Amino acid sequence: MLRKFIKDIAKYSLSKLLPALTAFITTPILTSLFPPEEYGRWALSLSVSSFLIALAVSGLGSAVIRFYPAYKAKATLNNFFSTLFVATGIITLSIAGAGVLILVLFKELLPPAIIEFAPLIISIFIAQSVFVIYMAVLRAREKSGVFTTFQLLLNYGGLGLGLTLVIFFDFRVEGLLLGTLITLLLIAPALFYVATKDAKVKFRYFKRKDAREIVDYALPLTIGSIAMWGLRLSDLFIISFFYSAREVGLYTVSYNISAKSIELLVALFLLSVSPLLMNVWEREGQEATEKNLTMVTRVYLVVCLPAVVGLSVLAFPFVVLLTSPEYYEGYRIFGLVTLSSFAWGLANIAQMGMAIKKRTRQLGANQIISAVIHIALAVFLVPRFGYAAAAVSTLIGYSTLLFLQARSSRQYISWHFPFRTLINVLVASFVMGLVTYYVYALAGDANDVSLKYLALSVLVAVPVYLLLLWVLGEVKENEKNIILQSWKRFVNRQSEKI
Repeated sequence: MLRKFIKDIAKYSLSKLLPALTAFITTPILTSLFPPEEYGRWALSLSVSSFLIALAVSGLGSAVIRFYPAYKAKATLNNFFSTLFVATGIITLSIAGAGVLILVLFKELLPPAIIEFAPLIISIFIAQSVFVIYMAVLRAREKSGVFTTFQLLLNYGGLGLGLTLVIFFDFRVEGLLLGTLITLLLIAPALFYVATKDAKVKFRYFKRKDAREIVDYALPLTIGSIAMWGLRLSDLFIISFFYSAREVGLYTVSYNISAKSIELLVALFLLSVSPLLMNVWEREGQEATEKNLTMVTRVYLVVCLPAVVGLSVLAFPFVVLLTSPEYYEGYRIFGLVTLSSFAWGLANIAQMGMAIKKRTRQLGANQIISAVIHIALAVFLVPRFGYAAAAVSTLIGYSTLLFLQARSSRQYISWHFPFRTLINVLVASFVMGLVTYYVYALAGDANDVSLKYLALSVLVAVPVYLLLLWVLGEVKENEKNIILQSWKRFVNRQSEKI
């Protein structure tokens, strides 16, 4: 099962790796094209669209992954897809209509950027809602390769078209939004066809009872997703309330760089873990599920925790490398954001007991509690200590979420947390962090970035970390054999070439 899990991660990796690399490439372009004020307006617009998606379809996406295996086992996928189609359409259009009404009634109270870009925001929301639902279908069907293809089409197509409009046709940030919308409209029909292939989507297959069951499962998760939006993006509105769009831009750029870096790894685990554990539960039962949950946790710690340490140590050179000078001061939030993303990923693993047992109300309640704590702290801290305090409240919010999800899930499924692995990884990561810091310090100039020493720091850090894991006994005997066999095959191939 470990090999299958790693194989799925590898398949999903392109859907996260290439967009993450694209973000690193385009951040210097965007920060040179737009000052922090304009970047902040764009970020606020995207956050509104994200809120509407969380409100409309986030819970339904999770319901797809939970219910699809059962419908497939009963050979009733026609009912499933038809019910899903109708439910998604009704919910999405209702929320879009409510959004337009709110814009009309409260126009004077909303940020100017939201009013200016409202038609694009609403249109992106509708198109992306369809995209989110049927991408969840691909995940439920474990079609990781197809999932990756569509994810890359959206990320590369939307960004490429948006930059084309900005650079060659004199659009500003609205060009980026328009590029995303056009790309969604082009790929959504193809996604729907591929996701529902071999099933008939017709109104006569719609089942009111099934829709009620799916919505009942999804509703608490939707509320929880709104709370997660509060954890992840409410910062922008809180900062904009107390400060200008410039501070929003500074915070967003550094937040995105750090989050994209670590969430490249975190998201890969989360894309694979839910379908894996849901299917194991349906086929093999609780004992096998608990065993796989521990396996996933161990791999997550080994891979993601050292990344948090390394990114935190190299925060300033990364920000200097990827942004223009007016954005440099945002590096202060880098380490806090990467640690928050790590806690978020671990909380998603911890909640699997509730997700499998369909205890979504408790799951959502935990997310709401964590979001309320985060927002309250941010409102208190940001006006007193500046925008960087929002990153502190975010870390506290995600840490609270991890604690609550772990406590609530243990009554349904035992999470045998690999504490020995955690200790080994902490020791190895600490030493690796020291080595990384002192290697990069050889560059001398603390106010500039040295690509040579940045690369050298990473190249030295990885083998140091792996060697320490080996010495600490974290690598198991069967894993050592696999590594040694792979190394021997590699050496033999090189010898044959010579």
